[in-house]
Amino acid sequence: MLVGLAACKKWLPEQLQYLSPGAGYTQRTFTPVLGRTTVYSQIFNIDNSSTPINFKITNVRYRLSKKPTNDLDKVIPVQVWKQAYTGDEKSLAEIEAKRTTEDHPIWEIRPESGDFILWAAADSSMLKQQPDSGYVFDVEASNSGGTNTYKDLILDPYREQPYAPYNDHDPYTGEPMKTYPKPGDSSIFNYVYNHPIVSNITGDSTDLPVIGDSVRVLFHKTGNGNTITFKFLDKDSVLIDPASFNRTIWDSVLHGFNVKLSKQYVRYDVAYPIPLTHFPTRWTTSDGSEAHVRFNYDRKGFGGLTLTSYVDFSFAIYQKGDWEVLFYFHSDTPRFRDE
Repeated sequence: MLVGLAACKKWLPEQLQYLSPGAGYTQRTFTPVLGRTTVYSQIFNIDNSSTPINFKITNVRYRLSKKPTNDLDKVIPVQVWKQAYTGDEKSLAEIEAKRTTEDHPIWEIRPESGDFILWAAADSSMLKQQPDSGYVFDVEASNSGGTNTYKDLILDPYREQPYAPYNDHDPYTGEPMKTYPKPGDSSIFNYVYNHPIVSNITGDSTDLPVIGDSVRVLFHKTGNGNTITFKFLDKDSVLIDPASFNRTIWDSVLHGFNVKLSKQYVRYDVAYPIPLTHFPTRWTTSDGSEAHVRFNYDRKGFGGLTLTSYVDFSFAIYQKGDWEVLFYFHSDTPRFRDE
């Protein structure tokens, strides 16, 4: 009997893999923001299926018209890291040496995990975005045990938001946000602004505390280079000398280089985006999602007491360029002088 089994072994089929009918995506609608790399990972439940499983996107169509499209198949050049970014790099050249350019589909599926990536190089000229309702697509997952098709997944991106926080602009139109005192009253409005965290700052003319809501943070792109400039405006829109923030260590504000400090501004050469990766460093918030800057100063209060004041702001910039970040103390100018 054993001899017979040995003789027949070569006729036994290879053991097939198992693809569970219960396997599938735990997320089916994706609403990334164009202009920034977004990764959706660990969103496929294998449900005890054999691995590896191969994934591919099929049957892409517009969500409204249902007409087929190859928009998601477009291949574009994208920046990828070939070495890990640490936050300790000493120059722009050292940062750029760790990156390279590769060609990838705009909306890419990782063929062995089912993860999705929207690349930062994708913009509103390439893909439909909200409120146009985007795309519907299917995904085929297969191994030697069979094929499952997951139908009607949705990609519905937002238009570009070149910086964050973006509370001051409408995410659908990109227009400045307005608030109206009465519903339906479009004749009177106030603009919406981003604000920093402010601590222990006194208004020079009112002698009242300056709070975060009374300081407006404004972003302006002035060119296509690789710089960021910080400016400070008093209540009369006159530039404040950055040296007034006398406790600030200027080469430790953010991961930038070649600091240029003048009476009107402080400027850095930087690599974009800011922050460069979603990774915590000494330049970022604790989760690594945004850069964190602090401008602080000391002055003498009554009785010779030293008062320490600061302005904190967390932000991100996703679009390469020469950017200005203005802190406008519109309610009152900070008191920098001693009592």
